[in-house]
Amino acid sequence: MTVLHIFTEEPSAKILFDTILPSVLSNQNVTYRIYPHQGKQDLERALKTTLPHISKIPYSKILITRDQDSSDCIELKQKLESLIKNTCQCEYRIRIVCKELEAWFLGDLKAIQLAFSRFKPEQYQSKADFKNVDAIINPNHYLLKIIPEYKGKSNLPKLETAERISPFLDLEQNQSSSFNHTLNAIKELLSIL
Repeated sequence: MTVLHIFTEEPSAKILFDTILPSVLSNQNVTYRIYPHQGKQDLERALKTTLPHISKIPYSKILITRDQDSSDCIELKQKLESLIKNTCQCEYRIRIVCKELEAWFLGDLKAIQLAFSRFKPEQYQSKADFKNVDAIINPNHYLLKIIPEYKGKSNLPKLETAERISPFLDLEQNQSSSFNHTLNAIKELLSIL
């Protein structure tokens, strides 16, 4: 049985993957493990120390995800490649989350509405920002601003947001190219396209 190992930068990404992977992997002979980290440095350390050992486990495949933030996407991917160069013994994919994980939530306004009943997606659907949600500079701040239930909060409760929105994400209609590329990478890695 194939085991998909997913390395994430943060615990909220683990929540998202734990929620959507059963649907993505239905009818497949695949199990998965998710390794959430406490930020970029923790993830990068794990790519040098933990990943080489995990990659030796028979039937393993690895997905690495990391937020782009303000980095150049190509340079960031090359940096991650260099960290695991010649140490990964199995097939893997690296996906850069543009710009942050929360853009994936902005890519599905209906999911936000289902998670937060006071949110009105029609107020935002025609706005220019939603033509390319992956280009929104601070999607976590954007979510904080548009979700009425978070009015008055100074920081987005990332874990709560992931727990509430992830179950409603439409895996076929998300407007985030980054989200779609990541799902396709999982399917390609597991040969289920």
